Amino acid sequence: MSLPQYTERGELVRPEGYESWVFVGASIGLSYSENSKHQGPGEFHNVFTQPEAFEAYRSSGRFPEKTMFILTLHEPKERESIAKQGYFEGDLVALEASVKDRERFQEGWAYFDFGKGGLDPSAPAKPPEKCHACHAAHAAADNVFVQFYSPLRGLREARGPR
Repeated sequence: MSLPQYTERGELVRPEGYESWVFVGASIGLSYSENSKHQGPGEFHNVFTQPEAFEAYRSSGRFPEKTMFILTLHEPKERESIAKQGYFEGDLVALEASVKDRERFQEGWAYFDFGKGGLDPSAPAKPPEKCHACHAAHAAADNVFVQFYSPLRGLREARGPR
């Protein structure tokens, strides 16, 4: 399994090769704020996790230690080239990550933002009140919003309540 790497300062190194991980879901314009200021449909969100983490969730309903989720956000584009209707992904706006690492983070999971354009080579963990509290309160399974990702939601529903 591709494992999280950290700098000497404890920042998460931007994962490489996540594009070949398991694609667990997409949304467009998803926001946790009532005061969204989207122009058009809002940003495209794509979520990836390591193949081994996906398989562990499939078999146990839990994500193993060192699970990473990568969230990419792309601006919406329309009416370019031959496209006359609809929207497609434009430039990368942000790259964010979540990591399950109980050895390193007291809360068990930590959340990271790789800056404008998602290009920063490393990122510090966000304070727990920024992301962790919401995930702990609203995630359908193991601090992960599986309710928004159809492959994970389907696995959870097939297993039934636990």
